[in-house]
Amino acid sequence: MADETERLGLLVSVFELALTRLFEASPGGGQARTLFVEDVRRLLADTREVQSHSPAVQTYEALLRRMGATGPSDADGLGVVPTPEQGLPPAGSGV
Repeated sequence: MADETERLGLLVSVFELALTRLFEASPGGGQARTLFVEDVRRLLADTREVQSHSPAVQTYEALLRRMGATGPSDADGLGVVPTPEQGLPPAGSGV
């Protein structure tokens, strides 16, 4: 089970990186990123209503943080978690 969780974590990291690069490289990427963030925030809110402690909530929160879509004073309390791109050393398998 731990191996599967680790693999899933790596896949999520790759997915996040791909999304970030796609938004950066695409014409209109800024608007697409804004719409995507709004969608993830809506999914997060809906999921919290039904299952406040589900893994999906944690995944949506992490995705918003990694995309830099949260701030320390945001009302949702997600805060900002440093990423490798912001100076935190990478962590995980193969590092």
